[in-house]
Parts: sequence; structure tokens; C-alpha cells
Amino acid sequence: MRSLKSTLTMFILVVSILTQSCTSHVPNPVYGNIGDEGAPLYADSSGKEPTDTLLYGVIVEYDANEKSKFVKVRDIATGVEGYADTLKINQANHPLEAPYVFDEEQSECELLNIETSETSESVSGWTFWKKGNGVMALSSVTLAYNTGRVFTQQNYYLGEIHPGYILLTHSVEYGEDNGEKLETPIVIYEDIASRAGIFEGGQCFTPGGQLGGFDTDDWEQ
Repeated sequence: MRSLKSTLTMFILVVSILTQSCTSHVPNPVYGNIGDEGAPLYADSSGKEPTDTLLYGVIVEYDANEKSKFVKVRDIATGVEGYADTLKINQANHPLEAPYVFDEEQSECELLNIETSETSESVSGWTFWKKGNGVMALSSVTLAYNTGRVFTQQNYYLGEIHPGYILLTHSVEYGEDNGEKLETPIVIYEDIASRAGIFEGGQCFTPGGQLGGFDTDDWEQ
């Protein structure tokens, strides 16, 4: 009987935590992506002594009725909280939806980030497709040097789909259903401000690596 009671207590605690993580933490929630230079995160509304940094593209939740220069925000994926400058937040113009996920397996990354230097060009990419009740992701990086040398690396991940973001939790080998748990999950945020693409690690990935807005509703199904 004592064991059953303990199990029930633990079950209630877990359900409580999951429920809390899936619901809004403010009275009148609005959402937005952090602007292209990231945003310092402060301990209070004074805007002094940054305690952390929110990377470019992170989706934060805050109170629509808060009119101060520095508002309390919460990273919807990690739960990190603090105060950020409202000028660093691009308010959402689109619903809080996860990045687009294809129905079928993909062999190439359609969302790209392209960086060039005097000696090389680096092309990083992402694409996602449904896998059971979750999502499979393909990440690729191609480094091409002016000398003609080209290096390409591909990685596969398994994860979960959430409103506004995808959470990748396991690294897997191609064709495998199980993999190694990541010490730090990878978060992919949707661009809810302009729907130009996705954000990961402070970088923006767009269709073909182009700049400008794209509506994922028009993508081929």
C-alpha cells in the first residue's frame, strides 16, 4: 500500500511538471523572436548587469500588457527567464507553430545558412520529416575551399515537435530508430515574426539560403 501511494505521488508530481511546462506562465501571453544580434538577459527590469544572452531567433513569451522598456521574458523551449529589451524582440505575426515537417524522408537540406570568406564558403542546412510520433532531422555542413577541396558532414537526429519549436534529443545513425541521448538537446525555432525560415544556434536558415520572407504554407506538400 505504501509503495502504491509513493508511486501515485510521483505520478502526480510528473504530470504537474509536464502540465506546467506546456502552459503559459503569464496572464496575457504574446510571443516573438529575438532580433538578429541576440539580446542580453537581465535579472530585473533595471537593465543593468546582464546575466545571460538570448540567441538570435529564440522564441520568448511575455505579457502583452507589460509596457516597460525591459519586460520579463521566458524562452518557450528551455524555460530560461529574465528581462529583455523590447526593441530586441520581433513580435509574432504568425501563430505559434512548429517548423515545417515533411511527411516523407528527405535526402537534402532545403533550409540553408550560407557564410563566405576570402578562402572558403560554408553551407549549413536542416530538414525535418515525420518519424512515428516524433520527428527525424537531417543536418548537413559543406565546406568548400577556393583550392577546390570540399568537405561534407551529415548528422541525423530524433526529437519531438512542440508549438513554436522542435526539440532534438537523440543523435542517430542513418536508418536506425534508436540513438545516443544528447547531453544538450538541440532547439529549432520557427520564425513566427516573418516566417522566413528557422533558427538554430543563433543562425537563420531559409529556403535555399536566400534572404527575405517565405511562407511555409506555400511549400510543396
